[in-house]
Formats: sequence, structure tokens, C-alpha cells
Amino acid sequence: MATRIEIPAEQVRPLDYRHVSKNTGNTTYEQYFVQDGETGMSVKYIRYPKGTVTPRHDHHCAHGMYVLKGTLVTDTGSFPAGSFVWFPQGDVMSHGASDDADCDCIFITNKAFDIHYFDLNPKRS
Repeated sequence: MATRIEIPAEQVRPLDYRHVSKNTGNTTYEQYFVQDGETGMSVKYIRYPKGTVTPRHDHHCAHGMYVLKGTLVTDTGSFPAGSFVWFPQGDVMSHGASDDADCDCIFITNKAFDIHYFDLNPKRS
């Protein structure tokens, strides 16, 4: 039997979950709400700090982003708070925050998450 997950507002603290991409060096804040071990589906709260954009990439899963605050900037346009964007599996995309403000989203995958970047220059230390 599935377990109900309830997360009260005071426990939604994405800034406690800093993530630095080993591939791009970008910092995001990602608090997972649900990770289904059987299907790989996940739901998380993600914050892109202003000006942070994940470069061109694709996934072996589809994913959707519901914008809570700020503006989600993608390769096809800009989407303000209240917008929802669905990215099909295999779609080549980029997305992140505008230069003006952080962007907070609910990020939903339909199965296990992975990422493959295009045109990345290796980071230099």
C-alpha cells in the first residue's frame, strides 16, 4: 500500500538543499517531496537563483515545471508565475531563471530522472 506524504509549509525549505552540478557548476536548491522507488517518478521544489540557466540538455524522462514565483526562461520563451511547462522525453531544452529574480518551481518527472548535456565546455578549476 502506498504511503501518503504530507509536507507542512514550515517544512518546505529548499534553501536547506543546495545542489551544485558537477557538470555545469550551476547552483540550484532542490527539495524532493516524492521519489517513487518503483517507477522513478519524482516531485521536487526547485529554486534557480537569478541568472542561472541549465544549458542545452535532454532526459530519458518527461518532466513538467509549475512556476511558483519569478519567471522560468526556456529555449522557447519566458513563463511567469502561474505557468506550467511540460517537456517531452528526449526534447532538447534549456531552462532556468531570468536575470531579474530567482525562479521557484514544482518539478515533476514521469520516471527516473537523468540528464545529458550538449555543447558543454569542461569546467576549469
